[in-house]
Amino acid sequence: MNNETPTKRVLRESRELIRAQKYAEACEQLQKLLKDDPKEEEALELLGMASFFQKKFEPARACFEQLTQLNPAHTKAWVNLGAILNRMGEHKKATDVLRRALQRDRKCAEAYYNMGIAHRALQMNTMAISAYKEAIKLVPKMLDAHINLGNIYMEMKNVGLALRCFQTALTHEPGSAKAQRCLETAQSTQKTLRKEASPFGRLVNVADLDRQQNITNSRMLNSAKRQAERETVQTNTKILRTSAREMIEMLEATIPQQLHRLKIAILHAAEHHDETQLLHTIGSNIQELNRHQAIIKSETDQMREFMNAS
Repeated sequence: MNNETPTKRVLRESRELIRAQKYAEACEQLQKLLKDDPKEEEALELLGMASFFQKKFEPARACFEQLTQLNPAHTKAWVNLGAILNRMGEHKKATDVLRRALQRDRKCAEAYYNMGIAHRALQMNTMAISAYKEAIKLVPKMLDAHINLGNIYMEMKNVGLALRCFQTALTHEPGSAKAQRCLETAQSTQKTLRKEASPFGRLVNVADLDRQQNITNSRMLNSAKRQAERETVQTNTKILRTSAREMIEMLEATIPQQLHRLKIAILHAAEHHDETQLLHTIGSNIQELNRHQAIIKSETDQMREFMNAS
């Protein structure tokens, strides 16, 4: 015996119509249902989705705005509203809406993904990177998050990290034509950059060559001076290597992790977590980076002065 109510039947049929891409017919059924019951949440959600798939963004927006008003705890409604605002080019509003979603569910990968889109459109690449990384952490197989993250790295001229993103995307979905195109573009860019950086790929300025030759010919060292120079270079190189290694570790791991934590804290600012210690730590690390930079400059200048005096 079928105990399906008329409302349940309309909702089921509407879902089937949406799956069949018969969006207009689904909208017609759902609008009739909502006329009788304006507070039917599932009907609002389905109508918003059907409108979105038809690229009717204003009606879709109205549906999800109404749904969030009826049920402020409806995380998916906030996420979908954020996605629609992104498509409409209202990226600042999208970030506000998506924060509401993350306040209700910190583990919503789709919210982070759409936040990444909004931040990238607002040219806030660091925050976009953090958002995409968080989405990937929650759903490692999210193909578009890997691709979008790689595209940001390409814009930032960090081809190495971009390649890693596209390669990871292809490990999750080897048949993705989009990921393959992005990978090929990145590989081509990398080859071009290597060619431009190669000393064999360009002509040498004759005046510079003469000057370098004169400098080379003027440095006549006896054994004592050569030994002293060697020892100085070895000592300074050890100091340089240590400082450089520590800077690289901080720039590649420590600082990005702390900025990511700060970004999460900003997203959840309404929860009033005290991040004073985190800000203090970031400030201390920046001072440490400045110290290493000063050491590197000092040691480099010292070697240059020593060699010029020899």
